[in-house]
Amino acid sequence: MELAFKIGWRNLWRHKGKSIVIGFILLIGSLLMTVGNGMISGMEAGLSKNMVEMFSGDLVVITKEQKNDDVLLNMTGKPLKVIKNFEAAKKVLTKQDWIEKFLPATTGYAMILDSQSEMADTFLLGVDMKRYQEMFPGTIKLQEGALLKSGEKGVLVSEYAQKQFYEYFNYWVTPKDFPINRKKLPKDAPKKLSQLETRKELVFMGASTTSSTVDVRVPVKGIFKYKAFNNLCGFYSIVDIESFREAYNYVTGADSKVEIADTEKKLLANDELDQLFSSDEIVGNTTESGESPSIGDLKLDTTKAVQKYNPDAGSFNLVFVKLKDGFDADQEVKKLNKVFEAKKVEVRAVTWKQAMGTFGSMAGLIKVALNMFIMFIFFVAMIVIMNTLSMAAMERTAEIGMMRAIGARKGFLSKMFIYETGTLSFFFGGLGIVLGIIIIYLLQFANLSTTNEVLQLVYGGEKLNPLFTWSDLFLGIFELLIVTILSVLYPLRVVGKIVPLDAIARD
Repeated sequence: MELAFKIGWRNLWRHKGKSIVIGFILLIGSLLMTVGNGMISGMEAGLSKNMVEMFSGDLVVITKEQKNDDVLLNMTGKPLKVIKNFEAAKKVLTKQDWIEKFLPATTGYAMILDSQSEMADTFLLGVDMKRYQEMFPGTIKLQEGALLKSGEKGVLVSEYAQKQFYEYFNYWVTPKDFPINRKKLPKDAPKKLSQLETRKELVFMGASTTSSTVDVRVPVKGIFKYKAFNNLCGFYSIVDIESFREAYNYVTGADSKVEIADTEKKLLANDELDQLFSSDEIVGNTTESGESPSIGDLKLDTTKAVQKYNPDAGSFNLVFVKLKDGFDADQEVKKLNKVFEAKKVEVRAVTWKQAMGTFGSMAGLIKVALNMFIMFIFFVAMIVIMNTLSMAAMERTAEIGMMRAIGARKGFLSKMFIYETGTLSFFFGGLGIVLGIIIIYLLQFANLSTTNEVLQLVYGGEKLNPLFTWSDLFLGIFELLIVTILSVLYPLRVVGKIVPLDAIARD
């Protein structure tokens, strides 16, 4: 074994040019693979962290009637099914000690009615603003106007939607009771504000499979943008949950309730209403003291309709759930669904990646594409190595034939070529991996950040934070091993066909 290694090492130095070419290809391939996987691992971690913290939570609870999982970025506009038993689901979520917090909400596609222009459309997220800010603190950055208050009617239009309305429908959405911010106007906007068509209120009509939607006029309270991924999350404008419910004709949390005096409560408890409709005398007087009050005792001023804002009392079509640190969404979603099944609650939970559809699996898709590209590079390297070793074997036919003549077996010769290829792969491939790891840590140290939306997708957020993981290292070593084995198969076949007579024939 030692002799085979020495001969292989000698052959590498005798063919330095070919060895360097092969080694350089292996170095570049392993370097790109290491840095690329580090970038994608960082992007995946960044996407997960940012989307969980600012938009979706770790899990999303939806009704079992909802067949598709991609409920957050489904561009078809198909309305989500309403959760019919939210109170039961709420009890289950409250009792799970691994859940940090949750936020019931509504989301859907809405038409914007306008008699003066084309009918526009947008996606709405209906929430109680106070609870939304508690769930996703620091998520939105106000650009104009003011934020919504809890229980206040209004809409926060995303900066992305504001620009889309102007580009496609030629009007500028601006907050009510606030002057137009000239700095935010597009370059092609009229210089005179009197010529600029503006909208300070929007009329929403919920998109539904039935004709049960209504038109709701909502004042524009402010213009905002998301902390990151504004071109993605910016599809959604945020509206108070009651306006959303009204637009979709959902059960609201501010329905009128009647307060009645204790006297009337006692009357109803005595079932005198039943006697009322079975008696010829609609109103009667009681003569005995201490008897229960009669219908005649009812007075108009003892009843009054009141409005009470209770965001949890109305309808929802999803619930955002955040897990405590250290809990994995893929594991906990299974546990939560088992609890829902045991409690017979007709809802189910999906991970944020499932809820985000294609975007949720984007990092994985990019990683697959990158590895395919790296494998293509390695395939080219494999062909070059294979041809180089095969040519080297044929050039050394006399030498190998003589070795066969003095007793060298095929196994010895095979080991010699394997050592040559393995040495190149180990040294240059390993060097490429080490350089890749150094580059990853240098990029981390550089602390690069960006406000560019496209780069934010590449970075996984505002900051570039590539990661070195052991799984990526083992993947790189495995790919190098595969390349080494495959590239040496054909040269070994060529060597195996050389016999002692070939040495004599060459002489």
